[in-house]
Amino acid sequence: MKVLLLDLGKIMRGGQRQVFYLARHLTRTPGFTPLVAVPKNAPLIALLKEANLPFTTLPSSCDYNPLNTLRLRSVIKSFQPDIVHTNDAKGASLAALAKKMSRAFKLVHSRRVSYRLKPGWSKKKYLHGDAVVAVSREIEDVLVSCGVPKETTSTIHSGIDASMYPVESRRHPVLTIGAVGALSEQKGFEVLIEALAHLKGDPSMPDWQCMIAGDGPLRQELKHLAEELDLARSILFLGYRDSREVLPEMDILTIPSIDGEGSNAVIKEGWATHTPVITSDLPSNLELVTHEHDGLVFRNRNAAELASAIVRVATDPDLARTLVERGAESVTRYTDQTMAEQYVALYGRLLGRTE
Repeated sequence: MKVLLLDLGKIMRGGQRQVFYLARHLTRTPGFTPLVAVPKNAPLIALLKEANLPFTTLPSSCDYNPLNTLRLRSVIKSFQPDIVHTNDAKGASLAALAKKMSRAFKLVHSRRVSYRLKPGWSKKKYLHGDAVVAVSREIEDVLVSCGVPKETTSTIHSGIDASMYPVESRRHPVLTIGAVGALSEQKGFEVLIEALAHLKGDPSMPDWQCMIAGDGPLRQELKHLAEELDLARSILFLGYRDSREVLPEMDILTIPSIDGEGSNAVIKEGWATHTPVITSDLPSNLELVTHEHDGLVFRNRNAAELASAIVRVATDPDLARTLVERGAESVTRYTDQTMAEQYVALYGRLLGRTE
């Protein structure tokens, strides 16, 4: 079975890592031939090259670029995939256009964010999919409520390869609170910064610092907020860093996302690196984290509650230890292999191969 994996992402985020995991699994599975299609200069290319995985490039990351359309049609004609599997919204647009021109393949879309579909092509492109996979039950419910037929939808949670994440800690002399992700509105880093302001002068807290690993459009705005709250010396804005590098340096991992999340990879990465996790109560996050079992949960956008959760983990070593131990158990339910095997089964059903 030939599978063309399409991703137009310009930066390396969780979705791109899922493409890598899936391509790697398909390469190792008898009877499958994968090919990854990405924009030229996409950061995913380095990972694909390192693992010697087959890929081809497109002229740009734009879904409506005529050169991309021509190039994708050429790739489909030469590769002749049984399945074309898109992994981001722009890729979904590009492949849906190709599907309108040729029905020689089955089209699978993966939807990784919980925003509602906008009217017009933003919705119609998903209607062209033979299968639409949500990475959380919340996203699947949103898709169905927007008019995507229930019979074409399913949920497959994203997975990680926990063996790629070091457990050995490189903790700092002072307590290090951390966060990892794009500096964009949905990630809610302003909530974290406001929570840190609550911690100033708290006599129960040991000396602390905060590390924020990520880059994006809100970088300067977040730095300005830190300065306004007199936190500039306490927060280290690291820019983009691979989560595998920075998570072992963190004593507490916060996920303050305010909307749009799918199946949050950073939660699983925290579990894999034995870092206590604190997350907002977005429905998709609650599909992963059980409060006071494998993480702590605070009400979305509530900086005071996030601050209280940080204090609890920082001052209660037994609680921190329990969250780490149970998190290490929870991550075993969300492996890259489990995720990939579910996609393989889906491909087989679409092609009438159920053996």
